[in-house]
Amino acid sequence: MVIMVCGAVVTVLLLVQDVPSGNADSVASDFPFTAVTETYAGPEINTETETFVESETDTSEYPTDEPTASSLDGFQQVSGPGGMTTYIPSGWPTKTATGPGAMQADDPTGASMMLRYGGSATAELDTYQVHSTYEQQFAANRAGYSRLRLDQSSVRGMSAVDWEFEYDPKDDVRRHVRSVYWLSHGYEYFVYVSAPVGQWPQAQEILDVMLDNATP
Repeated sequence: MVIMVCGAVVTVLLLVQDVPSGNADSVASDFPFTAVTETYAGPEINTETETFVESETDTSEYPTDEPTASSLDGFQQVSGPGGMTTYIPSGWPTKTATGPGAMQADDPTGASMMLRYGGSATAELDTYQVHSTYEQQFAANRAGYSRLRLDQSSVRGMSAVDWEFEYDPKDDVRRHVRSVYWLSHGYEYFVYVSAPVGQWPQAQEILDVMLDNATP
């Protein structure tokens, strides 16, 4: 899961609203943002307040192994904005998502799992502070928000940010969200998965395939 700039201050808004149970179209709800642009477009924020905890830094690097036929069984390659490609489960329909540089794929079984991927142009060389600042706004307006990580990292040798969290949407089960953003050739690319906490093991496997086999 968020939440994406030429020269000066970035205005950060959120692509969040609460997710009705079983409605994947509404899972724009917990999508923090796509990539760094001049604004993050999004709906209104509620007034619940949570405490922000200072982030920690992780310099780990993600796997760079070449995909094998077996690892991609049941997946199809898709293209996203900015020349990005990745793999998502076969048969999941895709559509343009709200916000700049984002595509969305919804679980056709109606299981409330949602994927996003794409890329948006940026002049930034390090977007960690943008994501960190926005997390404060996101956390302050999401019931039960709990950060699992907000780390600086590396994807295939490129500067990256890894944000993972859980929260309680209105009238729905608790959700687990993870989004990974990385910079390459003037773009910030990302892969993102949101799912009910009970489905997270499956969702994590999908995110691993999306991230490990994304280009650039």
